[in-house]
Amino acid sequence: MKKLIAMSTAAAIAATMSFASSDDDLRAELEALKKEVQALKQQTKGLKVKRLKHQISELKAAALNDNIKWNVDFRSAFDYVNYEYNDGRSDVNQIFTNRLWLGMKYAPTQNLSFIGTLSYYKMYGQMTKQAQPGFQYFDWIVNETPNDGQLRVKEAYFIYFGNDIFGANIPWTASIGRRPATDGLLANYREDQNPKSPLGHIINTEFDGASFKFDLSNVTDVPGMYFKLCMGRGMTNASSRYSVQTDGVNYTKDKEWSHTDLAGFIFVPYDDGQYSIHTTWFRAFNLPGMYGTQYYYNGATGQPIGPEPTTMTFAQGGNMDGAAISLVAEGIGDGISDFLDETNAFVSFAWSKTRPGGSHSAQLIDVTGTYPVSTANVDNAMLGDSDSQTGNSVYVGTNFPVMFIDGGRLGLEYNHGSKYWRSFTYAEDTLAGSKLATRGDAYEVWYNQDLIGKTLTAQVRYTYMDYDYTGSQGFFGEAGTPIKEDEAPFLSVDKAQDLRLYVRYRY
Repeated sequence: MKKLIAMSTAAAIAATMSFASSDDDLRAELEALKKEVQALKQQTKGLKVKRLKHQISELKAAALNDNIKWNVDFRSAFDYVNYEYNDGRSDVNQIFTNRLWLGMKYAPTQNLSFIGTLSYYKMYGQMTKQAQPGFQYFDWIVNETPNDGQLRVKEAYFIYFGNDIFGANIPWTASIGRRPATDGLLANYREDQNPKSPLGHIINTEFDGASFKFDLSNVTDVPGMYFKLCMGRGMTNASSRYSVQTDGVNYTKDKEWSHTDLAGFIFVPYDDGQYSIHTTWFRAFNLPGMYGTQYYYNGATGQPIGPEPTTMTFAQGGNMDGAAISLVAEGIGDGISDFLDETNAFVSFAWSKTRPGGSHSAQLIDVTGTYPVSTANVDNAMLGDSDSQTGNSVYVGTNFPVMFIDGGRLGLEYNHGSKYWRSFTYAEDTLAGSKLATRGDAYEVWYNQDLIGKTLTAQVRYTYMDYDYTGSQGFFGEAGTPIKEDEAPFLSVDKAQDLRLYVRYRY
């Protein structure tokens, strides 16, 4: 602008000198020109500076990611679900679903990031039968179960990145919010995505909580070594607004419930990018389950016969420990062949231990009619047993590129669970139920194909679960009681199958 003003001034002076008829005329022309230049300066004052400041601000915002970055993950799937019951009957259904994840990220500084995911997941069409109140939208599975199509928050948390701890060369992170606790390591392979926080063998459940990770590789010289503390809350004992008639007093303690909390750690002793070892341990407190409110017993012998299935209530009954160790190879050998370089394999062992506690009030009914109905406190029985019980699970798998087909991978997986095995995998994305919760054997084969890079992909997956005991998909109370399938006095699922085909768009 200043250059423009100078050029205009020079031109005006040249014209004035050429055409002025006298000194007085020239002096008058110069004075008029000075006034015009001054007025022009006043009109353009600060204009360039403001424009430059605005442009610099826009450049800084783009460079520092000073805005939310969105991404889309949309999947349309078809599932053929088949259940075979222990009385010989079966149920078959064909289900179409749409699932939309809207991801968002925001990093105002190099040390702080926000990550969130909004989720929409529903079956095609209007649902004809609603689930039992509270269970369809149970907080642990609400975004992994097709519902009525509401848009919900699946993840929302921030991560702070620290460079050292008290001068030691230990990079660390702290994260608080609704954590990424589904599709963890091992389970992520078939889901065709990067692993999230937990070990997928034993934890695949949504929760709110915090984590603190410490990178130990610099101070130990062991590749990839880190230690991570994790804690979360699965249920709260705070009453919600208007849930009780207490003259407007809200969020008080629900006397019948305690907080359901979980605390544990993940320790990776070695990870060189190809071979790695992953371990985890946790304890969960005040776990929920279904408990009987009526029990039959033989008055002559005093022996209980069992709970009345139609008279059960949802309550808490004890704690549980869980642990797992997983060995992973992402590539076999070193340069033996392109096929082995791209082959993944893993073997994992998991363990669970119940710790029943407390009691609940129930009616005792004598089937002989000798004694009247009475009320007594009955010890809580986790997985149907008031004594502590231990379960275990083995999970192995491999996946590899399909020769002569670009972008295709084939996966084979198997897992086996014992009589008292109990995992936290309620949100595992298999419509027929969590295969990793199976008390028995589960087999799975899947094929993932890139259609247009990772922007458009497809999958064919077949899952088969053969249950040895009942209660595989239950919670932690008496509804999770393991009874041999061929001895169960009630209807239960003996085998389950899920054939899935999907097309998925990610950008």
